[in-house]
Amino acid sequence: MSDEIQSSQLALAHRQSGMMLSFTLFLIGYLIFVSLSTFLGIFSIMLLMVPIPFCYIVVRGYFRRESWALPWVTTIWMLSIGLCFLLMIIQFTAASSGLTDTWGYLQGFLLLFLCWSMWQRLRLLRHPLFQAWYDGNSFAMENNIALRPNEILASCPNCQSLLAIQPLTMGSDECCPKCNSRLVSDESIAQYGEEE
Repeated sequence: MSDEIQSSQLALAHRQSGMMLSFTLFLIGYLIFVSLSTFLGIFSIMLLMVPIPFCYIVVRGYFRRESWALPWVTTIWMLSIGLCFLLMIIQFTAASSGLTDTWGYLQGFLLLFLCWSMWQRLRLLRHPLFQAWYDGNSFAMENNIALRPNEILASCPNCQSLLAIQPLTMGSDECCPKCNSRLVSDESIAQYGEEE
């Protein structure tokens, strides 16, 4: 994969994760406001106004690829996953106790799906290749890793772990050491066999 293609894919992933974070923070704020407004009234609005400027500054820094923003975004991302999970439990509890109708179950399942989706994006934020690209030295990273002859850097198609592989000697039984999934599909082996 050429550097330009890889860079454009990482830029797209960066933009998508930033939009997802913005949407999720808005959704969490709205759900917390709806939950707290019945108990606290107007005070719930003032309570939610406290983190908004901080979150705005961090998300704006993330979109601008400022180096200080990535650790903060990762922290906010993990807190958002935790809050979504907590809100999911609240929705399921309210629906099962009869406080809400079946809409509570649907909201709970949607929040569970959001937690799973955010967890997948968190893996992207923690990936060394993405972090290096974000800092502006993505492809200089390859020069710092000692590779053996005929080895290249590649990521696992399943868990995105960065691996040093020898593509010319790989077989169909090669597995990722982290997730234990196959690294080469049958289609790739068949296509490579046709080209020889």
